[in-house]
This record gives sequence, C-alpha cells and structure tokens, in this order.
Amino acid sequence: MLARSSIRFRLTAWYALSLGLLLGLLAVTSYFVMRTSIYRAVDVDLRYRLASVIDELHEMPSGTTIAALPSELAKADLLDVMFQVFDDKGTMIYQSDQLAIHEIKPAAPSLDGSAIGFRDAGHSGWRVRCAAQRVPFAGRTITVEVAQPLRFYRASLRAFSTSLEIALPLLVVITTLVGYWLSGRALAPVNQIVKDARSIDSTSLSRRVSVPPAQDELRLLAETLNSMLDRIESSVNRIKQFTDDASHELRTPLTLIQAAAEYSLRRERTNTELVDALEKILRESKRTSQLIDNLLLLARADSGKEVIAQEPVALNTVLREAVERASQLASAKNIKLASEIGDAPVTVTGDSALLQRLFLILIDNAIKYTPDKGAVTVSLQSNGDCAQVQVADTGIGISAEDLPHVFDRFWRADKVRSRDMGGTGLGLSIAKWIVEKSGGTIQVESVIGQGSKFEVKLPKSSNL
Repeated sequence: MLARSSIRFRLTAWYALSLGLLLGLLAVTSYFVMRTSIYRAVDVDLRYRLASVIDELHEMPSGTTIAALPSELAKADLLDVMFQVFDDKGTMIYQSDQLAIHEIKPAAPSLDGSAIGFRDAGHSGWRVRCAAQRVPFAGRTITVEVAQPLRFYRASLRAFSTSLEIALPLLVVITTLVGYWLSGRALAPVNQIVKDARSIDSTSLSRRVSVPPAQDELRLLAETLNSMLDRIESSVNRIKQFTDDASHELRTPLTLIQAAAEYSLRRERTNTELVDALEKILRESKRTSQLIDNLLLLARADSGKEVIAQEPVALNTVLREAVERASQLASAKNIKLASEIGDAPVTVTGDSALLQRLFLILIDNAIKYTPDKGAVTVSLQSNGDCAQVQVADTGIGISAEDLPHVFDRFWRADKVRSRDMGGTGLGLSIAKWIVEKSGGTIQVESVIGQGSKFEVKLPKSSNL
C-alpha cells in the first residue's frame, strides 16, 4: 500500500498513462494517414486507367453506335482494366469479365457534371475502389467507371494495424519499466534526505541532511531543510541559553532572600538588624519581581502574543516625562541630566507607554554607568521622515568586542558591577524589541573611558 502511494509509483503511473495515450493517438493517426495515402495512390492509378478507357472510346471508328459499343469494347486492348459503362439512363451497357466474375452489382454512380467521382463498391470478400466520369459518345452521354481491387491494400493495412497492436503495448511496458528505474534513480536523494532527517533530534541538531551534487530542485530542498535546521538550532540554543541565564538570575536573589531570612531567624536580633535584613529581602524581592516582569514580556514578544498600540504619539512629551522621571536618580549620583528636545512637535506611531519605557531604559542605563559628576544628554531631532533620539553619556563606555552583544539577553560587560547596580541584563533587549515593533532602528557607539551614545530612529506618523 505504501509503495502504491509513493511518488515513484505515481510518477511512473502518470508517465505510463501519458505515454500510452500519446502512442495510442500516434497509432490511430498513423493508421489513418497510411490509409489516406493508399487511397490517394489508388485514386491516381484509377485516373490513369479511366483515361485509357476514354482514349479507347475516342479511337473507335466514327459511326459506332451505343448498341455496337459492347462488342467494340470487348475487342479493345483493355484486358488489364476492370471497367463498366452505363448509358445516359443508368442502364449498364458493358461490364468487364473481372467485375462480372466477382459479382459486382452494376449500379450507375452519381456524378456532378464532368468531374471524376470516386466510390467504394463490392462486397466484404472483394472490395474495389471505383472512379467514374461522364463522356459524350455517339451524340449521347455515357458513364465510364473503372475499378481497382483493394484486397492487397487492405491486407497491408491489416498487417500495419496488427504491428501497432503488438508493438505499442510492448513499447509502453518497456518504457514504463525504464521510467520506473529512472524515477528511482532521480528520487534516490529523497530517500537519503529522509534518512538524514529522521536521524536528527533535539540532541543532534548540529547534523545536516546530505546535499545532492546536482543543481536541481532536490538540492534546493536539501539546502532549504538545512537552512531551517540552522534556524531551529539557533532558536533552541537561544532557549537553552535563556533558560540557563534565567535560572541563574533567579537563583541569586532567591538565595539572598533565603539567606537573609535564615540569618534573621537563627537567633534573636535587634530591631536594627531585623530592619537591615528586611531591607535586603525587599530589595531582592523588587529585583526578582522586575526580572520576572521582563521575562514575561520577552516571552510574550517571542510568541507574538504581545500586542502593542499603533497610534500617534507626541515624542516630545514622552521624552520630557522620561527625563523628569529619571532626574531624581541623576541627582542622587550628582549627574547632570540635560535635555535638548525642543518645542517643535514630533509625532510618531506606536505605544506611548512602551516608548516611554524604551527611553527610561536608555536613560537609566546611561546614569548607572556614568560616574559621579558626569553628564547625560537626551536630544530629539526631526530628520526628514524620521525622528532621531540620542541618549549620550560620559560614562565608562563599552569595549569594541562587547558592542555586538549589548542587545543580547542577560549580557552584561561587568556582571558583578551590574548586579550591584540592580541590572538584570534584559533592559537593552526589551529596548531593541520596542524599537523594532515601532518600525525603527537602534544603534550604539561607545569608546572605553569616554562614554556611549545610543541612537534611536523612528518613522514619523503619517496621520498628521
């Protein structure tokens, strides 16, 4: 049952059916072409025979009457010609012996004017092809008709038909077997691809299917499957890395919370010690809650279930609110937070809350990694069809080898310092996702010891 439903079987079946129909049509066409050719050759010969009889009539002595015509025709040198003659009333005047012997019923042909007419006559055992023409004779019009036996031609047609009946099925069988073998050869790479694909599971995602050497559709299929496996392996590795990092990030605050609680309960503590322990627990609880919120946001983003609003947003207002919310953190570190936003309205399409979260992440990062008495500048410019936001700082900077990883999840150049500052390594990943969902781009430039500059470009709203 499986073999019958296979591509190889279906290809061979369709090939055999198509070939059978094509050869059958060719055989029928060939038969009728041959039959037509034979009849045309016979008709040409009949014209010559008819002309010879008519010439004989013209050479008869003048004054020969219709009544004397049979005797004159009997004496004529027309032994190899089978013919018969009818008067103007359709009555047979003369019939050659060959026609009479084979009992060809005399019947005057129906003719139109002086044109030569052709017809088949005789019986099943002895068919003849006839050609007739009206000829003036002795002041009257007679009809002369010559005949040619078809038994040899019909025998040739039967032999040709028999040859086709034998040769065509044999040819179909042979070509079908060859087609089945060729389809097996052509589909052999598919079996190898299936074998390779079945051997790949979650523990061997680095393996790939064999790529056929031929530049054909099967090679394209194999390359497409390998490309898909590349994406699957990359996704699985990201999930594994994400899971490992999330487990690690969650384990640390939970361990700190547990340690603080156990330390407080180990013996009686003073109020100061208990407050200190509770502050540690509260701080780590907030950090854990923030981490979980970020993880849930990224999980919804990866699944495509996070729907964001697409409405006109006044970017000037969003940026001012973000700067105002971050100003207290900047003041605590004695950092100058400057804004160059301007009064000219700049409108983009997106989610107001998410855009404010984006800029808070960038400003918060800039403040965290800028030493005391440093500076952070937030600027907004309108550049053609896009709005350009820059968050620049005079902080510690990022090395050139670390720049390609700043938007990776859980990545931090200095994990110890980042943890002390309350970072989770997810902020920039979320920022990049918000920018991309808003149809924009984000870039970073940084030099160690000189600071960093994050640049966000967002398309302006067309609903103005």
